[in-house]
Amino acid sequence: MSRDCGRRRYPFATSTLVVTLMLLACSPRPAGNEASGARPPPAAAAPVGGEAAPAVAPPAAPLKARSAYTTVAASVSPWWVAQEGGYFREQGLDVELVHTDAGAPLLAALTNNELDVVSAGGTSLVLGYLQGVETQIIGSTANYLDSSVFVRPEIQTVEDLRGKTIGVTNLKAISDTAARLAVRRVGLTPDVDVFTRRTGGLAESMAGIETGTLDGASLSVPVLFEARKRGHRELLNVAQMRIPFLIGGVGTTKKVLAERPELAGAYLRALAQAVSRMKTDREFAMQAIGKYSRLDDPEVLGATVDYYRPLWPSDPYPEPATVQAILDEEENPAARTTRPEDVVDYRAADELRRSGFLDQLPK
Repeated sequence: MSRDCGRRRYPFATSTLVVTLMLLACSPRPAGNEASGARPPPAAAAPVGGEAAPAVAPPAAPLKARSAYTTVAASVSPWWVAQEGGYFREQGLDVELVHTDAGAPLLAALTNNELDVVSAGGTSLVLGYLQGVETQIIGSTANYLDSSVFVRPEIQTVEDLRGKTIGVTNLKAISDTAARLAVRRVGLTPDVDVFTRRTGGLAESMAGIETGTLDGASLSVPVLFEARKRGHRELLNVAQMRIPFLIGGVGTTKKVLAERPELAGAYLRALAQAVSRMKTDREFAMQAIGKYSRLDDPEVLGATVDYYRPLWPSDPYPEPATVQAILDEEENPAARTTRPEDVVDYRAADELRRSGFLDQLPK
């Protein structure tokens, strides 16, 4: 497998074109009709019964779609496996999958029609809707906050966090939200008692506590296991708090749903296939996570898959409670009058449930 996650790959299209050109070059020129260089193709032979054979329609070309994920965490891994396992293509999609930052960069790309369907924290997708981007949530790959807050050795208690700074991948990203909700659960006030700072990535956040530029870091799987392995102190285990929150949203815009409605169902089917593959093929899940996270430690990768197997939802249905939790935390005043059904388009998820497709997948 290529280790360049952002490179466009079209091996099948390229090889088909080369073979076709070689055949055309080596074929003899048809006789007759020399002026035009071609002649009408002969009529198809009729079968014994005398009726013309039905024409066979060529397979439809895959639908090109542009996608992005906003964090290098295991909550995104269904997208990685859908790409590496060929499930997007099996569902008729030719997906270009890249990484982009959460929040404003993601919303700008959706606004400018640079992306079609994305993997993002529900926070970014809800904020986009409230800001008029007309983002819509169509599915989910993770429904609970599952990160942890690691700190420097001198921070021994929750009270020691007062006045300290926690590194997060991006403001308004899931790592930021998890840190804020976690400190609130233990009686501290975000932006008053504890502060968050953007680092740009999970690896950068962990480096911050190692170099002393940060007091703590909000980390998720698989980097979370690497932090434990290196002996960093885990002060707040957010996963054990079981906070409902849409951390793995499948999002798009109303414009895309109106112009290309077939994309929503195809993406959800591919992601459901990917989750089934991860639950039943540990080694393949490890390979995909290792490729995109750039981790090569089998122990950490295996622990990541084992940790997430019961958490990856076999049904990518976006539960209303996980979206309501985002609205409850959102500072934008419009969130007070917004309902989950305003932000979520349930049509594809409902159809997936009715179709019986999920029941046919290996468990």
